[in-house]
Amino acid sequence: MNLRVFNQKFLEPGSMTLMILGIVFLCQPWIEVLHQYSVTIMLIGLIGFNVAVHIPAPEKKVIDEDETGPSAPVHGGTHG
Repeated sequence: MNLRVFNQKFLEPGSMTLMILGIVFLCQPWIEVLHQYSVTIMLIGLIGFNVAVHIPAPEKKVIDEDETGPSAPVHGGTHG
């Protein structure tokens, strides 16, 4: 597993989850510790998401249907 695959599978979804959890923790009134650290959790998620969107997606292998020779890999989509 390289950085691009790790980013696609774990870092980007994890960062989005942290941001959502930060908002939920900020709005909930029952547990004071979660409310106190909610903005910190949102900031960690935001910074992680900003890093994750600047890492390119993994390269996709192209299937050569006519078997005329090796084909060049297609570069993944771009974020931002």
